[in-house]
Order: sequence, then structure tokens, then C-alpha cells
Amino acid sequence: MTADTRASAVPTPADGVPRRRPRRRRRANRIVSWVCGILVAAFSGVLIATVALPLAMGWGPLTVITGSMDPTIPPGSQVIVKPLTPAQAQNLRTGQVITFQIESGGDEVVTHRIISVDEENGETVYRTQGDANAAADPDPVRAVQVRGLVRYHVPLVGYVATLTSPEQKRVGTWIAAGLFGAYAVWEIARPKRRGAGRH
Repeated sequence: MTADTRASAVPTPADGVPRRRPRRRRRANRIVSWVCGILVAAFSGVLIATVALPLAMGWGPLTVITGSMDPTIPPGSQVIVKPLTPAQAQNLRTGQVITFQIESGGDEVVTHRIISVDEENGETVYRTQGDANAAADPDPVRAVQVRGLVRYHVPLVGYVATLTSPEQKRVGTWIAAGLFGAYAVWEIARPKRRGAGRH
């Protein structure tokens, strides 16, 4: 009778006591969680940097297609440019990276670094050069040609940006926000589920 009493006191899965997850499964779940978190954060960060923040600040994205600014700004990068008026463009400094029209009023633009600030006929002009170029650009840049000041760049994103419309980018931003929120809720709920299983 004594032996029977001790045996019946041992809980079994049939008594409703949950089994513990194998250690390997817990480790795999943890790795999957980390990977998902990194991917969601990276995707969200890219969309914030290339869509949400520029929209909020009134900045514009442009794609770099040549290697003249390599390695500072590699080909395929998306540069985020703060627009400048001609008056604002009078106050730029050596070392800043600007986007400017090759010809005043033209559509073709270049993103290069200011290497010197000069004056011609009482007007401020800039000498520019690509970081990867051996020589400076042949013509000085007038303030009226300056489209804007480069605030930052995101490597490789320019390739994707050329294939997507502004509307698709906005939708992508909302999707990223939803994914990030869903992941946060899931991470918060996981400890509660684990805690409930121990009671």
C-alpha cells in the first residue's frame, strides 16, 4: 500500500501538468525571435530613413548611379537632400556635399563635395569634386544651381527606390510600422505565456 501511495503522488502529463519544452526547442525559438526582430527593425529603419523622415522634414531622395563619390557614397545609394533656396545656398562651406544642376535650370544633377568657396563678379561660387575623381569639376557651381545639401545616404536602397513609386513607399512605411508593432506585442506576450505554463 505504501509503494502504491508514493507512485500515485508522482504527477504525470495525464494529470494536466504541462511538459517542459526541450532545451533545444527553446534555444531555436530564441534564435528565430532574434532574427525576426533584427529583420523587422532593419526593414523599419530603412523605410523610416528613406520615406518617413524625408517626408516629415521636407527633404528629397535622389539615387546615386555613378561611382564619383565612392567610397563615401557608393553607387546605388539613396541620398537624402535638404532643399536650399539660392539665398541659403550662399552660405555653404568647404567639405559639405551638395546636389547641383550641371547647367542652371537643367534636369541633370550631380552630387559632389565642395572643395573651395570662391567669388566671381561679386557672386559666391563653389568648386566641387567627386571623392573618387582625380580632378575637380571643370566649372564652378553658382548658388542658383544648388538643389540642396546632402544630409545622409542609405547604401543600396537607390536600386530599390528606382523600381517603386512614392505611393508604394508610403504603403511600405505603414506595413513596416504594423510589423514592428505586431512583433513588439508578440515579444511582450511571450513571457506571459511561459509564466502561465509554470503554474
